[in-house]
Amino acid sequence: MRFSTISALLCAVGVLAAPSTSQEANGLTISEDGKCGGSTGQTCLNSYLGDCCSKAGTCGEGAFFCGLGCQKQFGGCLPTYKGKLVSQNGMCGHDITCKGSKFVMTVSANSTTSAPLTTAPVATGGSASLSTSSGKYTNTTSSALTTSSAAPTWAFNNWGGITSGHPVATNTTACSVKPTSTATCVRCEGQPGTDKYCGLTINDDSYAVVPKTCNQVEFSLDLTECVVAPDGISRKALCVNGQFPGPLLEASWGDEVIIHVTNSMTRNGTSIHWHGIRQNYTNEMDGVVGLTQCALAPGQSMTYKWTAESYGFSWYHSHLTLQAYEGLFGPMYIHGPKSAEYDVDAGHLIINDWSHIPVDDMYNDAQVAGVRTMDTGLINGMNINPVAKEGTPAGQRYTVPTEFVPGKKYLFQLLNSAIQSTFKFYIDGHKFTVIAADFVPIEPYETTVLSINIGQRYEIIVEADQEVGDYFLRFDNQNACATTTNSDDIRGIIHYAGSPGVTPNSTAHTYPRKDNGVGGILGTCEDEPLASLVPILKKTVSSPHQTVQHDVAVSNSNGINLYRWYLDGTTFQSNWGDATLYSIINNDTIPTYSGDLAISTSLGEWVYVIIESPVPLGHPIHLHGHDFYVLAAGYGNYGSGTALNLDNPPRRDVAFMPGDGPTGQGGHLVIAFFTDNPGVWLMHCHIGWHVAMGFALQFIEGQEQIRETVTDTCLVNDVCATWRPWAQEKGIYVDDSGV
Repeated sequence: MRFSTISALLCAVGVLAAPSTSQEANGLTISEDGKCGGSTGQTCLNSYLGDCCSKAGTCGEGAFFCGLGCQKQFGGCLPTYKGKLVSQNGMCGHDITCKGSKFVMTVSANSTTSAPLTTAPVATGGSASLSTSSGKYTNTTSSALTTSSAAPTWAFNNWGGITSGHPVATNTTACSVKPTSTATCVRCEGQPGTDKYCGLTINDDSYAVVPKTCNQVEFSLDLTECVVAPDGISRKALCVNGQFPGPLLEASWGDEVIIHVTNSMTRNGTSIHWHGIRQNYTNEMDGVVGLTQCALAPGQSMTYKWTAESYGFSWYHSHLTLQAYEGLFGPMYIHGPKSAEYDVDAGHLIINDWSHIPVDDMYNDAQVAGVRTMDTGLINGMNINPVAKEGTPAGQRYTVPTEFVPGKKYLFQLLNSAIQSTFKFYIDGHKFTVIAADFVPIEPYETTVLSINIGQRYEIIVEADQEVGDYFLRFDNQNACATTTNSDDIRGIIHYAGSPGVTPNSTAHTYPRKDNGVGGILGTCEDEPLASLVPILKKTVSSPHQTVQHDVAVSNSNGINLYRWYLDGTTFQSNWGDATLYSIINNDTIPTYSGDLAISTSLGEWVYVIIESPVPLGHPIHLHGHDFYVLAAGYGNYGSGTALNLDNPPRRDVAFMPGDGPTGQGGHLVIAFFTDNPGVWLMHCHIGWHVAMGFALQFIEGQEQIRETVTDTCLVNDVCATWRPWAQEKGIYVDDSGV
């Protein structure tokens, strides 16, 4: 089942007691398996799964568990008004209402949690510092958080285990570890130069050649529970090395990257995925629970090793249900050649949407009613709370630490790490040049406004060519895709050297923005024009050896108004205790959890993937293990008349399938990739709710070659062997897609 977090509201009013050492409460057994009610004789009171017993007989928090139908004799419940919980502390929003509350003060919908946390220094726990970092950037993460050691114990939804419905692979093949080479590495040996990239340039094929740098960079990441207040309003979250977002990982093209990941969370399995890294012949390092590894149990560590064969800007994040959107993510920069000159690297700008209650507590509502209304957006983990009352913490805007000097050119790296939102990025009064899309250098093009979808990255160069002054940089949430309350006030600040250094009064750029008919601005739900994304390294696409076509739909299949995404009638399912790669390396079988959504491909072939949907909602599609080619994208269904671009089409790892709610239009996306990387590779929608609800599939690429590419099969086995007893002891199983 999916376990809910302890709601910040309920904690604030003391409804939920801390877990008890007693096995009984009010004469009933305290639930350990999440089940409650008369047929079980179990209560949710003092259960670490949540104090409320829902009408379905499950423990948890939030309106689904504590509201209508809540069984008072088997747990704590709260009064409701029109299906929402009545506020017990005067704070309301999402599934909490002030209607019917004893509080007479009207509180903003943005204020949904307990009293704001006083700003504290960035926390650094037992494994808090990076082993290796160049320190190029000043700290750009939110400082408004506390250490996990001081925080109470609670359970996020992100658990998982094995069910009895599927047999688990058995170890029929002895595990093995390939010996490491003892030969001395000779830098740039056999390559055209001895500079930083061994003479290789932006015109060389990074899919075929990589600088032999003989350099290793090593990091340690400690994953913990924490409390953050990025806009002045505190809530529970997950942190990396005590930071939100996590620390920057830096390497150079050709380096070997080694990252030691420790799960210091108390009630979460986890993993870390290195987004966009192709993991060429290192499939076991891709970090996808249920596919390339089992979940990493609390207290367990795992070392990921891979070569930086791509270069550019990206991110790392958990790949287990919604953990990334609770805070388990951070930036990752692989230095490499650029397609245009610049003077100063001004650092990264990470945009994510944000809610004042954990997104796990919103998941059931997302299943019933689709994408949620988020409270705000954060830039590098920071923003203000525009409706903060006088005398209460109001957060602060992110300010670019590098001051602009007239005539200089500044490099920025952009990332959208949101759970559901598309943004338009721009800087008041300025234009900029786009030089890379994801990990692919492109022919530079100039624009004033950039569309950026979930998981996508861009590198841009901004020339300081305006009057000395103070300017806003903006990420406008596009409410046509998914709604954010504070959609037009997600701003950072750029100061020119010699400017007053005050809050800007600069004027925003204009761009086409649809109206919802009652004065509300919806924006536009779209990707950057494909014609603008021309790769520097030219490649063509051949005719397909295999075509995979899926119609996307959302359907209620369980009779309780909880919806899942389906591809041709099948919703994706994986198992946190029985990963696909584990099964392949031990007995050369593919688990049946995902049914027809486990697609086998041979090596050395072109695969076309066609995704289309009548549902008027866009989807950012991400493929692991490859940069794919975007052959076509547009509104309406794919058909024989759809033109495909096979001559140097855009190449990236996230592309947007159009969909437009205001006009009711669905859309289609056609991508292609060449099968040259044996492994188990996930393809999924990068809207967090959607992948959790089953919008995913896996490619089994070159199955007969996969096992021989795995350097350490014992590592794969050991992670699974540690996870299973922990999950079984807790009675954990998977009730979402597992990824």
